[in-house]
Amino acid sequence: MTPARQPRVTIVVVAESPLAGARIEALLRRDPAARIVITSASQAETVAAEHAPCIVILSMSPPAVARAVERLASAPRMPPVIVLTTAPHDAWTARARRSGVRAVLRHDAGAEELEAAIAATQAGLLALHPDALHGASTPATASTAAAPVTLTVRELEVLEMMAEGMSNRAIARHLKISSHTVKFHVASVLGKLGARSRTEAVTAGIRHGLISL
Repeated sequence: MTPARQPRVTIVVVAESPLAGARIEALLRRDPAARIVITSASQAETVAAEHAPCIVILSMSPPAVARAVERLASAPRMPPVIVLTTAPHDAWTARARRSGVRAVLRHDAGAEELEAAIAATQAGLLALHPDALHGASTPATASTAAAPVTLTVRELEVLEMMAEGMSNRAIARHLKISSHTVKFHVASVLGKLGARSRTEAVTAGIRHGLISL
């Protein structure tokens, strides 16, 4: 029996420098199922629309990432975005989360980190470098592994709305899902964050850098 082929994924790479773009392309070439398209920030929206559905990788400084994400968000369908940057903590903002950023890694991320971020993005999960949650690592803690982030994109949306004080019914209306489904997501968020109440969950989310007020 012939094994099933891995589904082909198109990855649009947008980098501030040709060297950075070439490096990312070389890392992604390890995956035979990946189709790689290199483009500029000014053309990212058009190219992403032409190759939809796709994943966009932005290798930029946080200010440039914010501008690029804003342009991509104006498209009919916002593609999931993976950010590579020198300042992950500055790139992981509430606006970025709501605009489609699903992974934030350091600019020097290796092939395995990129592959893991792409797989997580395809599965609807988040992939964050520890620096995105806690700021830059100090030499004494740089080698210490942080607990992986396991909230799904939907759970993160629910957590942010909980932080805004929205009731389950209001969250259900906003997300166009049932109140029963919202309750399921809230329970899952509380369990993953080790919280006994919505307030504790919001506090834990802020402490871990998942959300901000």
